Amino acid sequence: MRSAPLPAQRHAEDGPADTPAYLPEDLTSFQGRRREIADVKRILADCRMVTLTGVGGVGKTRLALRVARDLSRQFPDGVAWIELADLRDPSMLAQTILNLLAIPEKVGRGAETVLVNHVRSRRMLLVLDNCEHLLAACAELADSLLRAGPGVRILATSRQALSVSGEFLVPVSPLRVPTEEEGRSPGIGAQNPAMALFAERASAVVPGFEITPANQAAVAEVCRRLEGVPLAIELASAKVRVLAVEDLAERLDARLRLLRRTNRTGPERHQTIQATIDWSEELCTTPERILWMRASVFAGGFGAEAAEHVCSGGDLPTDLVLDALDGLVDKSILLRNVVDGRVRFRLLEPLREHGQARLHDVDEAQEMRERHLRWARDLVDQACMQWFGPSQASWCITLRQEHPNIRAAAEFCLEDPSRHQTGLELLGDPWFLWVALFLDEGRLWLDRVLEVAPEPTVARAKVLATAAYVAALQGDRTDAEMYGDESRAIAESEGATFELAYASHALGLSALFHDPEESVRRLSSALELYDHSEAYDDYPMGLRIQLGLAFLFVGDSDNAEEQFRVCEDLAKVTGEQWLHSYALYGLGFLARTRGDCDEALTLTRQAIEIKRFFGDLLGLAVSVDLAAWLAAECGDAREAAVLLGGSSVIWDRFGVRLFGSDDWLAEHDEAKRKSSEQLGPRAFATAVTEGEAMSLDEAVDFALNRSVRRATSAKSVEAKLTPREQEIAYLVADGLSNKAIAERLVIARRTAEGHVEKILTKLDFHSRSQIAAWIGERRADREPHPV
Repeated sequence: MRSAPLPAQRHAEDGPADTPAYLPEDLTSFQGRRREIADVKRILADCRMVTLTGVGGVGKTRLALRVARDLSRQFPDGVAWIELADLRDPSMLAQTILNLLAIPEKVGRGAETVLVNHVRSRRMLLVLDNCEHLLAACAELADSLLRAGPGVRILATSRQALSVSGEFLVPVSPLRVPTEEEGRSPGIGAQNPAMALFAERASAVVPGFEITPANQAAVAEVCRRLEGVPLAIELASAKVRVLAVEDLAERLDARLRLLRRTNRTGPERHQTIQATIDWSEELCTTPERILWMRASVFAGGFGAEAAEHVCSGGDLPTDLVLDALDGLVDKSILLRNVVDGRVRFRLLEPLREHGQARLHDVDEAQEMRERHLRWARDLVDQACMQWFGPSQASWCITLRQEHPNIRAAAEFCLEDPSRHQTGLELLGDPWFLWVALFLDEGRLWLDRVLEVAPEPTVARAKVLATAAYVAALQGDRTDAEMYGDESRAIAESEGATFELAYASHALGLSALFHDPEESVRRLSSALELYDHSEAYDDYPMGLRIQLGLAFLFVGDSDNAEEQFRVCEDLAKVTGEQWLHSYALYGLGFLARTRGDCDEALTLTRQAIEIKRFFGDLLGLAVSVDLAAWLAAECGDAREAAVLLGGSSVIWDRFGVRLFGSDDWLAEHDEAKRKSSEQLGPRAFATAVTEGEAMSLDEAVDFALNRSVRRATSAKSVEAKLTPREQEIAYLVADGLSNKAIAERLVIARRTAEGHVEKILTKLDFHSRSQIAAWIGERRADREPHPV
């Protein structure tokens, strides 16, 4: 993960109500398809559900991604890319989308219900990529979202129709290939998209390769033989490293004729792709073929070290894995990309499916899933041992990158009772994985493993304590107490000191939000138990922060400071950062109660900086709130109001505001009262609206005093808006769509869209809601409405 952006699980540099595009980087090139792009955009303007269909490898994903990029500013609430190739459990579909959109799962409500409610008033585009293996689940969810949210559009890619009411199917054809006569025309290589793709991919393996008059006809012939299928062209182009293009064309022609004689079932394009994949496999060395097959067990990509651990053995010794990786990248079997400074590999879905089929052919599928599980378990064990220390930031990146693999391993554990114990350990041991990184999904996995493994074991007690911890942070007091009580009962009966301490700790956290005095008692007891157990340092340090807050709420500032200082000192010695940020938050809170606004603000901003790196949504929510309270007390009412608006959006994404704590909510209400009194109701509402219109990054920047206030920035360029653009800006603020604006002003819809785009560019805004907030300020200043 990067040091600046906030989580989007995955890499959505996200925002709240005005979500920017959650779009992945292009891993492979894009050629041609201008007409198809225009057609899909036109159809999406009129139809709310569009599905791109076609065989695997024909270019559905790349076409959808290009359309999504082009439309990213047309949807004020964002364009979200939902990659489904690595998801195998249909029941996780809604939760996966919640994670990618950073939408919190509300207590007591299922993921689909939360998602449906989220889209009701939003105008957004959801792109569901690779739906074919989850057809029923995708169809059901798409139907629910479209019925609930009239402003929602869905663009899906699938080898089959989803059969949703109102669905418009767009078959994706291969790239246009040159006729035999065109293949001899000068300059055709740069003009024809299939030939241009071949040349680009060939030059990646043979630097300096280009289409010349001498090889032009042969390149055209290869593209014709492959019928313009992008995946087939990319695989074939990799072979120019060992074959002249003329030889490639000749051999390819022979292979396709053979396949079509021996396999007369299925569409011809399926046969073309299969023939190309089979030939690519035959040209691989034995280690490369084994690695291709075994690497298909990974979900969401993998690194070289993971490949060595999981895929080596037999005819693929460990010392040959790196060479095999290199060979598969050269042959365009594996995609290589660098994420957060780390090299990652992945198989495109058709190639992954081929590898999985080969695993089943040689009866290795079960063994490889077992090896993958052992690797994931070892990874989690190492993370638990090293999380509290100088490598914590590195582990944060690792765990985010390996999240799909951990999820796949957990699913494998749940499939068979013989693996349930391993599942309890895999999911229960890394408390930080769920509390610090994937809070909402953690609750789902913990509940699932508790349901299938009801035996009162020590491992179950630990999972229950983690579930109690998560539930408490979600404001679900009832379940937190239920989980915690059962965990404590098992731990007492088993004589498990650490699990007893952990259960008491979770129960103390739950009490913090409604009964601070009881929280002090429970947490103090748990701390003593931790001292007599073999707990890693992160457990008692997390407890001390919560104990310090409990002391603050009962008016014991000296004991509160002692707890925070112990944590701060330990963090400095060990290099721990995540819990350190909470110690800084606690010290900032303490400085505020002592009237030292400057010190409080400095500490709060230090905490926010760290929380931003970890993508700690919960920590950001409480810290931005604290910054708002400080601003209100230090006399900057407008800043306080903006921050209150920004924090409210973060809390909407997380769950129950301030955990439902009467103490914290009282602080929040007092900040609102002070700010509103100083500004007046109208100016206060305008400032809050400005905060609500900010993206998550913008709200954090504002809290760190780094952002230029939108109102000031906008007014400085206001003169650049033409009278027509100012007129349209007011209509946008009134909630009119581009179509409605066009009808009001009797102009073409595309003209209205162009004006909105220019307004966004000139004001350096990303969404229509930011335009609305700016106009709101102008109206508050009683500027005339030009319409």
